[in-house]
Amino acid sequence: MIFRARRLLGRGGFIIAAFLLTRLLAIAATHAGAARMTPAKVAQWKWIPDRDNLFPGAPPPALLAPLVRWDANFYVSLTRDGYPPRHPGANHHLAFFPLYPLLLRATHLDVFWAAFWVSNACTLLAALCIARLSKRPADGLRAAVLFLASPGAHFFAYPYSEALFAAALAASLLLLLRERYLLAGVAGAVASATRSPGVAAAVALGTQALLAVRTSARVRAFCGAALALGGVGAFMAWCHFAQGDALAFVHLQAFHGRHLSLLGPVRAFLAFDRDPDYYLLSTACLYLAARLVRRAPAWQWATAAFLVLLPMSTGTLQAMIRYQAANVPLVAGVPLLYRGKTFWRIAAACCAWMCFEAFLYGKGIGHN
Repeated sequence: MIFRARRLLGRGGFIIAAFLLTRLLAIAATHAGAARMTPAKVAQWKWIPDRDNLFPGAPPPALLAPLVRWDANFYVSLTRDGYPPRHPGANHHLAFFPLYPLLLRATHLDVFWAAFWVSNACTLLAALCIARLSKRPADGLRAAVLFLASPGAHFFAYPYSEALFAAALAASLLLLLRERYLLAGVAGAVASATRSPGVAAAVALGTQALLAVRTSARVRAFCGAALALGGVGAFMAWCHFAQGDALAFVHLQAFHGRHLSLLGPVRAFLAFDRDPDYYLLSTACLYLAARLVRRAPAWQWATAAFLVLLPMSTGTLQAMIRYQAANVPLVAGVPLLYRGKTFWRIAAACCAWMCFEAFLYGKGIGHN
């Protein structure tokens, strides 16, 4: 049936159909969770205008209200009011990179609708780019579907920066594949201005540079890697001059128990402070990243492993489900390992998992 649908719709049409179906499922599951919130959770998430700096201005429309939880409130606040001025104590808004809220503000739409359209458009763009990362068109199509149905893919429909990050990273990797290294660096800079793991684009380009045969290609790839760091570099410069701490976004992680170290992944697994689904997904990602070493190009498996290990290196598995949904090189590599019915069973299981996570999110449960 899937094969017939693919032939009928074509690759692009099939991806669009998968995009619409998975977005519908994610949003419906989120609303289903919101409909079953406890009175305490209803009071916690009820939008009372200006009750604090995370509930600025008018509330979201009813259709979008269940999509606005936790970090989404920070992005709404940043879009409407920008970063708070320098003040004593922790400025928690600095943990969030500026490009996503700047893009929302540039649309001149209501912030909630701007986030909805921007996030979903970036999700579709990322899926279309991922479909072209594989040598075999069938593998690319499978990778795009898995990206849309992965356990954390519901966050791509929310006011979160993951969709923009994934689109920029996917575009950077696609340009790298086509040996347009400088443009890949520009796309990488967009990724690193969106989220700190955007430096993964520099990892991919640096790996490619080290393995390049021609000197000219090596130089261009290294230049692209340097360009890819431009986004995070610009944010660091702003943090230094406006906040007095170039690494404020790193130092703020200490408030959430995150401390980068080489033994961080070991501490994360031995902490036993997260729900089983975090351990299941983290273990699966480590396994897949290890298997890709023999099946994928060096730039791909190195970047995939980097994006798995970086959040673990902070000593916690917190938010791993969300982070790995945007691990573009890892998702793109899964069809290299599994094909046929096995792959589609995995994709179906992931989609069901995504709906479960969306239900919990809508219910206001930030499960650990």
